[in-house]
Amino acid sequence: MDKLVVKKRRETPYGRYIAHRQNAKRRGIGFEMTFEEWMSIWENSGKFEQRGRGKGKYCMYRINDTGPYKDGNVFIGLSEDNVRDGNVGKVVSEETRLKLSASNSGKPHPWSAGDKNPMHRPDVKKKISDAISGEKHYNARGVVTPNGKFATAKEAAIALGMKKPTVEWRAKHKKFGFAYAN
Repeated sequence: MDKLVVKKRRETPYGRYIAHRQNAKRRGIGFEMTFEEWMSIWENSGKFEQRGRGKGKYCMYRINDTGPYKDGNVFIGLSEDNVRDGNVGKVVSEETRLKLSASNSGKPHPWSAGDKNPMHRPDVKKKISDAISGEKHYNARGVVTPNGKFATAKEAAIALGMKKPTVEWRAKHKKFGFAYAN
């Protein structure tokens, strides 16, 4: 038979039904729908022209990915959701992880670039800075000076009109009445 005729036959709704049925058989999944039932499900969804593989395309799911393709056990949904749901709970080997990592290496992350990254927003930066700056910083140490006790070396430096490294050096070496608070 002419390849063009076969291709045109596959592009018809009936051809797509036959391809779906054969694919299910090849995968060892039961297919208990007539063409009319299959077409009715697609027509009721309004997504027949958008069916296919890949992002933004629709496919026929089986409920919980179990049982045969039959009326009452299928629904129409996005292909990417079907793939994601099918991968939930699968154990990924270390070899596969390395392959995925290598294939994604160097690729941009548009979902987190620029203004889309919440860490780049000024209000978020300010909250983080306020939460961990000054005496709240994990590395902050109080400083005792001849002029009193300060929460940080920076505060002591500002109050005493000195440079922060000078205050830190004096506190570290316990010089001139400076020391770190315990």
